[in-house]
Amino acid sequence: MIDRRIKFRHIECFATIQRHGSLKRACTVLNLTQPALSKTLKELEEILGATLMLRDRGGVRLTPEGRVFLEFAEMSLAALQRGVDGVASLRESGGAVLRVGTLPSVAARLLPHAVARFRTLAPDVVLELQDGPHGHLTAQLRAGTVDLVIGRLGAPGTMMGLSFTQLYLERVVFVVRPGH
Repeated sequence: MIDRRIKFRHIECFATIQRHGSLKRACTVLNLTQPALSKTLKELEEILGATLMLRDRGGVRLTPEGRVFLEFAEMSLAALQRGVDGVASLRESGGAVLRVGTLPSVAARLLPHAVARFRTLAPDVVLELQDGPHGHLTAQLRAGTVDLVIGRLGAPGTMMGLSFTQLYLERVVFVVRPGH
């Protein structure tokens, strides 16, 4: 069970400090004093029983524990942001929004059929599509600007912290020169 002492402000402060590389810049973004931000980070570290960041004149560096916590803190913040955006979208347009990122090969071949089927199943949902390279789309997914990505799996290092489901199989053909 998650310790109930961990609050949204702890997660937001921790992620913002890392994103901006220093407490001073994070203070400006969060509109907090440096003592308040330091206290919030210290509280989080005490609750978790681990040092998350090493602080010095050059800025901050994550500890191994900090790297692990950051991955899940960012996913949590992105999920909450999607929830807030979904509520706002329902209020404004009366319908939910699904933001889908796709690799160009998927967008050209698989997506037209999937969109047509989706339209029959969920006609009131606004579908926003974005295509791009794998690295860009996984960054968008982590940031919460797309809800899901359809495409090939990336290198294992790029997929850390993301959940994925196999949706389709593609036949792969190798073409080589004679005698290879």
